[in-house]
Amino acid sequence: MHHNKAVEIKNLHYKYPDGTMALDDINITIEHGESVALLGPNGAGKSTLILHLNGILRGNGEIKVFGLPVNKHTLKEIRRRVGLVFQDPDDQLFCPTVFEDVAFGPINMGLTKEEISTRVNKALASVELEGFGKRSAYHLSFGQKKRVAIATVLSMEPDMLVLDEPTSNLDPRGRGKIIKILNSLPVTKVVVTHNLNEAAKLCKKAIIMDKGRIVADEDIEKVLSNRPMLEAHGLISS
Repeated sequence: MHHNKAVEIKNLHYKYPDGTMALDDINITIEHGESVALLGPNGAGKSTLILHLNGILRGNGEIKVFGLPVNKHTLKEIRRRVGLVFQDPDDQLFCPTVFEDVAFGPINMGLTKEEISTRVNKALASVELEGFGKRSAYHLSFGQKKRVAIATVLSMEPDMLVLDEPTSNLDPRGRGKIIKILNSLPVTKVVVTHNLNEAAKLCKKAIIMDKGRIVADEDIEKVLSNRPMLEAHGLISS
């Protein structure tokens, strides 16, 4: 199974309903276990791209995730294997208790009660929220909500985590905690972020997007040491 790449995208194009080209000939390969930062100014196409990784959006081109082509027949399996964590945890948390939120995916997978419980407890432990199952997400801090949102995806035991701005709106302590948690997870990771410092702490590789195109795809040190390029694409102020 593992000879397949985690992600292979060839000649992907996507137009918004108004005709704007949001993704313009995207070609990307991500290896198993790689951690990749997806960088770029607002409107570069980053969120549009990650929504293609689990089939929420479907453009023209070829997308394979763990060797599976993304199509209506593979969607269920792909959505189990690719955990998408949205920027706003309120988009992901909707049950009366944290336990139910984290159990939602495993319940839909048809697992037994015991297995569901095991997975929920394991997922909460891995985001440092043991014992939070009976609480309501409504009463948690924003940082805790972010971590529960990650747990809702981890309970499905995905092979890849795709995170949109995982530490936005957090204070330094909350940011540090999320970075530590993400670094402890041995899965392929794609992290959309504006924060170059955070990208360097989380990722080994960086892909820079601007106006729907890929303008860089290489080791993060190389990308971060190229100030003119970072300035040109709105990642640092000139």
